[in-house]
Amino acid sequence: MNIDEKDVLLGTFAEITSLISLGKDNRVIFNKIVNIALDILPTRKVHLIYLDNHRVVKYTGESLENKRNVTVEDLPESTGITEWLHREHEGSRVVDGVFALDLAILAQECVHEKDEGSSVISAPLMAKSALFGIILAINDSGKHEFSDDDIHLLTIMANQAAIAFENYQLYKKLEMESITDGLTGIYNYRHLIRSIRLEMKRAMRFKQVFAFLMLDVDNLKEYNDSNGHLSGSRALTDIAEILKSNCRDIDIVAKYGGDEFAILLPQTGLNGAVKLGDRILESIRNFKFDRLNKGLLTCSLGIAVYPEDALEVEQLIERADNALYRAKSDGKNMIRCYRGYNYAKES
Repeated sequence: MNIDEKDVLLGTFAEITSLISLGKDNRVIFNKIVNIALDILPTRKVHLIYLDNHRVVKYTGESLENKRNVTVEDLPESTGITEWLHREHEGSRVVDGVFALDLAILAQECVHEKDEGSSVISAPLMAKSALFGIILAINDSGKHEFSDDDIHLLTIMANQAAIAFENYQLYKKLEMESITDGLTGIYNYRHLIRSIRLEMKRAMRFKQVFAFLMLDVDNLKEYNDSNGHLSGSRALTDIAEILKSNCRDIDIVAKYGGDEFAILLPQTGLNGAVKLGDRILESIRNFKFDRLNKGLLTCSLGIAVYPEDALEVEQLIERADNALYRAKSDGKNMIRCYRGYNYAKES
């Protein structure tokens, strides 16, 4: 490799490093890696197969005459690619830690290369000793053979892909932690307020309604005194799961305070909110917390609706809270609505 070629390589790898440091999306970085592999390796086709939880994503770059094409596709999990890669990974290690994957099988099973005479090199995509994918370069038989330098370059690109993946994982973890409650795993107050603001803008634009529910656990202090605070924490987690199981995917279930929860119901009026509230309170009454008797904990619930009850975020929350206070003062274990407090069915 001469000095000019080294300069080109340093420039291309610096470009990838810059994308990583800027926190660019994985898709941008992986696309760039595939393009660079086509530029610097004697290859007609490059595949980057990326395992994202239960998804298998394949980036394919191909040089055809003077054309360059990069495609991205989701592969069905039923292909068994995830299991196959992990099986190959576990069975391919040798004593010195070098990978010895069966590349012919890899090409046939994963990328459907039919030409057995093709030359194939690969490098695993590893993050903290966990395999999350593989990158392959494929060339036709009779063309320029891959060298040790080519394998080294592909390994460098795989390492850069791994760094991008680790950054992505860290970002997603921090992002999720910033919007979820540490105990229950549902959304936190910060995300709730942001969601209400966005929903109010959307509802205003499209002239739609939405409902806001506030729910408070009745007699949680007494439950804690009798069963311990750890049991009380488990009860809050159980209630969060009950709320999620009764809600739609588009609904926002959040922890509002110590023993208070909130639910944002897009495109839902008062009738729909009350029906949901009835189901939730019934589910909580019938739940055996810590596998004890039913009815050890109940909840009270207050409802306010946009735009009938409020036109501002703070006002909407305040009025749902007022309705909740009325439900508590009227005897607990019931629903009250802000609009006259007389609509809801007692539970």
